[in-house]
Amino acid sequence: MTDTLPAVGTARRWLVLAVVLLCFLPAAMDVTILTITVPTLAHELHASPPELLWIVDVYSLLMVGLVLVSGPLGDRIGHQRLLLAGLAVFGAASVLCALAPGPPALIGARALLAVGASMVIPATLALIRQTFGDGRDHAVAIGAWSAVAAGASALGPVVGGLLLRHFWWGSIFLVNLPIVALAMPAVALLLRNKVEAERQPWEATSPLLTIVGFLGSAYAIIAVTHDGVGPLELVLPAALGLTALTLFVRRQQRAPHPMLDLSLFRLPGLRAGVVASVLPVLVMVGFELQLVQYLQFVEGLSAEAAALALIPMPVAATVAGPVGGMILSRLGRPRVDVPAGLLLAASGYVLVASGTVVPFGLALIGFGHGLVQMVASNLIMATAPSSQAGAAAGIESVSYEAGAGLGIAVFGTVTAVAYRALLPPGTSTSPLDAGSSPETAHAFADAFHTITWLAAALTLVTLFLATPKSPATHARHGDPA
Repeated sequence: MTDTLPAVGTARRWLVLAVVLLCFLPAAMDVTILTITVPTLAHELHASPPELLWIVDVYSLLMVGLVLVSGPLGDRIGHQRLLLAGLAVFGAASVLCALAPGPPALIGARALLAVGASMVIPATLALIRQTFGDGRDHAVAIGAWSAVAAGASALGPVVGGLLLRHFWWGSIFLVNLPIVALAMPAVALLLRNKVEAERQPWEATSPLLTIVGFLGSAYAIIAVTHDGVGPLELVLPAALGLTALTLFVRRQQRAPHPMLDLSLFRLPGLRAGVVASVLPVLVMVGFELQLVQYLQFVEGLSAEAAALALIPMPVAATVAGPVGGMILSRLGRPRVDVPAGLLLAASGYVLVASGTVVPFGLALIGFGHGLVQMVASNLIMATAPSSQAGAAAGIESVSYEAGAGLGIAVFGTVTAVAYRALLPPGTSTSPLDAGSSPETAHAFADAFHTITWLAAALTLVTLFLATPKSPATHARHGDPA
């Protein structure tokens, strides 16, 4: 076992943070980078609307189960080693995605991309915890990580749109390669590998149940968008998914060494952090997917112009993380930061839904979500004991990816259903044809504004569920709920 990371000097640990964030950037950005390419993929790969949803969504949905394996695995083999392996898989999968000849191949390559990202994301969180401990600098470091998480999710469509302006669609995956090539030697030379003394048993049943659970549930949601869908196509996947998730929870409650330590949820701060991570990410990622389609289908913007229109979101989200981290490190008041961020985001959705001051509304959405993501990540990671940094990182990663995956499925389905309901009789029901006539454009615009109001409502609901009930952010595992 090597030396522990907290022993390194102050200057070096900030350099460690920079390397960790560089590794995290492409994995976070790939959650949303495909959203801007939906029309291009439909044309170039002849992908149907359900196939497009799966191409975008399979990445997040698979990671929900995979991080349950990779988080504890990092405690066993060391998070530096896990990070290197994840970067290697992520780079190889990026090449396969770029060269995919059709929708099935792209879905499969995106699944492999999720394998690599599922090793990268929890490893970065755990390395931050090992490096910065529990002091004030930890909140600042988590603020920087959250800035990348929120900023990269909002930045993904912007980068995708700019790349499509000059290159073919596969370039949105090849852009990962220079980052991976720079990050791997930096990780190998700068970061140290720490293996936890206590190694818990490792099993595949639990993550398999979560993968089946989320994929089955998402399939049932997305199936609503299929033409001629029958009851069995909805009921069977939903029943399979819910059964698998129920079995997963029961297995974790009974296992002596669970893959997802549900006892951590007895801590009020961690529970609040999970809710503040899942629901806002669900709303923002789902909203952003529909926003970029609205800008292209209804407003008639090119991929590049739509990307430029989105810039207020990633800029504000990136600023919010460090600002919130500095505030939290000084004041330690997540009870203030969470509702403030949610109210800002809800106000932004209202402005966009009403069609007034849209750039300012997007900035409010980005800043609000960036602030909430920072607090949520800090609550989850700072509440758990340092010996369970991998488990806490797994919970944070599951929360983020579950929100992103379900957001794409739910908002994509709600938009499709609303669009069909608003169309004149005899009109094509595919959202890909939304800009083919004034009637279809008007119907999609109304559907988009409907889901934007839904985003505002869900954000306000989160306000009552995610605000920590106690000002203590550093409660330890085993404290009473």
